[in-house]
Amino acid sequence: MLRPDESTAWTEFIAANPRFAGEEIAHWSDGPDPPDVLCVGASGKVIGVELTKWVEHGQVTTGRGRELLENSYLKLIGSNNEPRPEHIARALLYDKSLRMKPEDAPGFRTQLFEFLVHENAKPEPSLNPAFSIAAGYWNTVRSWNTAQGAPVSDFSAYPLLGKFLEKIWIYPQKFHREPRAGMPWILFESPGGAYTAEWMEQAATDNILAKINKYRKQNLRGQHSLGDFDLLCYYCDEALLHNTPIHTAGVGFQQLAAVVTRTLTTAPKVFDRIFLFYPYEDIKVVQVY
Repeated sequence: MLRPDESTAWTEFIAANPRFAGEEIAHWSDGPDPPDVLCVGASGKVIGVELTKWVEHGQVTTGRGRELLENSYLKLIGSNNEPRPEHIARALLYDKSLRMKPEDAPGFRTQLFEFLVHENAKPEPSLNPAFSIAAGYWNTVRSWNTAQGAPVSDFSAYPLLGKFLEKIWIYPQKFHREPRAGMPWILFESPGGAYTAEWMEQAATDNILAKINKYRKQNLRGQHSLGDFDLLCYYCDEALLHNTPIHTAGVGFQQLAAVVTRTLTTAPKVFDRIFLFYPYEDIKVVQVY
């Protein structure tokens, strides 16, 4: 039986790519594990689909100690229950201290949302190259309205933010997909400071190759009369909360998937098709094999 995270990933995947097998899916159900899902195509062909998480497990396990403190902050903030400002996709907190006294907590939360509403209300930058930029100009506009987002750290009007936070990195909705409904949109920075998309490229490749190695000597096609056997590697909530982002300057989901595709060209043929699924893009699915 599919776990809740697998069930969510599968239903969102098939909604985004209903003809992933080259034909309409007439019926699907939980599989015998393996595979995780059994589908019947319109032609009557049986398609087995195995699922694997797209997550960098090392970053998840090493962050468990800090996670306890972060969760106390995130529970206090409760951004999943608050409306997200129109122009903001998500905000990452860079903390000075995770040790907050109970009496500071309500004020911190109030100031955080007031600050983000204030940032959201700022106009977009509008520069005339014929004139010089006035001092303090970037504090009056949405300086973070770029593909990479940007940090903001002027907490002069928000003393509790200045006490506990170093900066807030804001990602604009204009360039980034917002979290799914019910998911927090205010989070902590991913561990490790500066990062490269290669970490999540490697995570996808490693988890896919692990499944290939696991099933290369098993005759699942014969055991379950499969016409096709596919693999779905899905970006999960653990990755969103604990892993470094897949986006860097000039690299997004499409570019990352292309690297994974090149890496898998020499992999043994165990699966007929392999898909990467990232639910936060307009194009959510890329076939990488």
